[in-house]
Amino acid sequence: MKRFETNRFNAGGTKRRARGFTLVELVTVIGLAAIFATLAGPPFRDFIIQQRIRNAAFDLMSDITFARSEAVKRNTTVTISKVGTWTGGWTVAAGATTLRTHPALNNTIAITMGSSSIDFALNGRASSLANFTIDDTGGSATITPRCVSIDPSGRPQSVQGSCS
Repeated sequence: MKRFETNRFNAGGTKRRARGFTLVELVTVIGLAAIFATLAGPPFRDFIIQQRIRNAAFDLMSDITFARSEAVKRNTTVTISKVGTWTGGWTVAAGATTLRTHPALNNTIAITMGSSSIDFALNGRASSLANFTIDDTGGSATITPRCVSIDPSGRPQSVQGSCS
């Protein structure tokens, strides 16, 4: 009696091909993935820092706009003041009432501004012109800082680049 090996041949008598990956194929794919990840790492890091700078600028502009509108709405002076440093966060207050608090930023971002606070009068105008520079603490040459400035009417504006 003749015995057939069913695991090597299919019903038509032709040899079946083994399924799966060989060790050489697997090592090649892992090696290529490692090379691509190494090449993509630094630009991706810069992208993340640039997004953090943009988000910090948006948060600051949002709170400036909020403070300005609250000053008009409440018919009183509203102040934005730093908590320790501007990077350590800030508060929006109307007198002794705290309206909004912003937490400290990520340690890769730095915000600099000459004054420790900005007052918005009851007509929405800022007490003084202000420029906030938001930048990377690592000093990377590929990262572009952002400038959030407050014009005489109290409106904030965010532009890419250093404050001049």
